[in-house]
Amino acid sequence: PEEAAIVGSTHFILLKNRAIEKVMVLMGRLQEALAAHDRESGFPFEPEWQLQGGKISKGEQYKGLPWVMLDYPRYFSKTGVFAFRTMFWWGHYFIGTLHLAGNVNAHYSAAIESGYEQLARAGFQVYLQEDPWEHDLGNGNYCFIDTLSYDEWKKLVSRYEFIKLARSCAIGHWGEIITEMVAAYAILLNVLDNKQRA
Repeated sequence: PEEAAIVGSTHFILLKNRAIEKVMVLMGRLQEALAAHDRESGFPFEPEWQLQGGKISKGEQYKGLPWVMLDYPRYFSKTGVFAFRTMFWWGHYFIGTLHLAGNVNAHYSAAIESGYEQLARAGFQVYLQEDPWEHDLGNGNYCFIDTLSYDEWKKLVSRYEFIKLARSCAIGHWGEIITEMVAAYAILLNVLDNKQRA
């Protein structure tokens, strides 16, 4: 009966399409804000990584639900990954994730390890599983860094050839997404930069 009721109406689908379009616009504005932060911070991205421009994509079926994703900045190659990925997942949250892999992860592993206290204080979570393309914060995929001892943290940092650090924002805080994600990104770059130069 629920399905029969909804297929007879266009209202929900039109509302959903408008909401997704607004998320796409929001992601475009977020990319501009992240790029502005990069210009102001002067973070020393390695020249050989050849960072690509931002990319916004969307889909209908991440675990059965619509999603929108912004990758900025992004560098994906056969040897490494440096990406800050912001994802909107219908009915769940916005999540900002730093994904480092391969030679990029190796380059920053000491900085990430040393950033334990700053990341823990800022409410970041670390990814625990083997599949780097899982985005769900639930189901034991992530844990808050402040729940780990420093020794546990060190083991996690060196566990795989990649690391993912994430911070989420409730969908209900729509108006704060840009500020929240830029702040999370700034903390992550500060962890990488300060420790790298030490």
